[in-house]
Amino acid sequence: MIIFNWIRLIQYRKKNHAENSFLYRDENGLSPEEKNPYVQDLSISEKYLLSNLPQDIYRDIDAIAFIKLNKPSHAISKLSLRDFVELPNAHSFIRRNEDVWQSTGDLSGSASFDQILLAIQLVDRQGPISQAHIQTFRMLSEKTKNDLDGSLIWLSHANIEEDANELNQFCALVDHMMTLTLIPKNNGMFDNEKLIETLKVDGFKVDKDGYHVFKGRDKRLLFRVTSLNQKPLSFNLDPYIQGILFQMDLPLTLSCKDSFDAMLESITNFQKELECMLVDSNKKELNINHIERIRYQVEKIENQMVAKNIPPGSSCARRLFS
Repeated sequence: MIIFNWIRLIQYRKKNHAENSFLYRDENGLSPEEKNPYVQDLSISEKYLLSNLPQDIYRDIDAIAFIKLNKPSHAISKLSLRDFVELPNAHSFIRRNEDVWQSTGDLSGSASFDQILLAIQLVDRQGPISQAHIQTFRMLSEKTKNDLDGSLIWLSHANIEEDANELNQFCALVDHMMTLTLIPKNNGMFDNEKLIETLKVDGFKVDKDGYHVFKGRDKRLLFRVTSLNQKPLSFNLDPYIQGILFQMDLPLTLSCKDSFDAMLESITNFQKELECMLVDSNKKELNINHIERIRYQVEKIENQMVAKNIPPGSSCARRLFS
């Protein structure tokens, strides 16, 4: 009942601005200033280059080196493509004049170019880029510049090691899998048939990994349901299910606050149909104050990521936290 009343409060809050729901928004709704607020301390040419980066290259998570050749070249062989491919999360592009950037991984045959863009991701979920990979990337950037007679400008993160460590600290703060636990009341077991039916009625689908997942109208994953051991529900192998977990991967979830509210609505439906309760790690039932504190943490993480120009669920965040 506590959760139900809390949900009604959330629904009232959102009543007059449903058009702003995560169900209708995506990262493309951001203004140019929101997408790239870094407009100070850059020359006009650097601002222009940063506003015309190749798709899925981001100055917030990539070290980016730009090389302008003194004259056009066809010398693809001097790009050290094999060495770049061996670096993790590294990308290289070429173009002529103001043409569209072309990934060197898509090259076929000869190509004329006078600009080169080299990028490497600073951090992934395993940690920051290694010192060895930093040195190799710097060496290849300098070698490419010298071999092709050009000049090099660092568009972002010239201090790769320092910036990678700083970004890694930020990632550690926001990289959370938010989990809520539902167990049957009176220390019982879930009725598997009713659990299966509730999952189906509530809109859950089974993904390729076997998890029951809930998606928004944009077909993006919002949260999932697992067994207590965080593995997919297996009704044939486990006929006596003592509890389930609702999980949300916060950095990968578009509009965390709204998605969290949607998850609570789903939990309320489960409570109605299955006679179960929301509990903490000690199996003590959560009250509305606990839930508000959890929601505050979810909102805090979302705000931190937005302030860092890496909104949760954006393509930039998906690359960073993949």
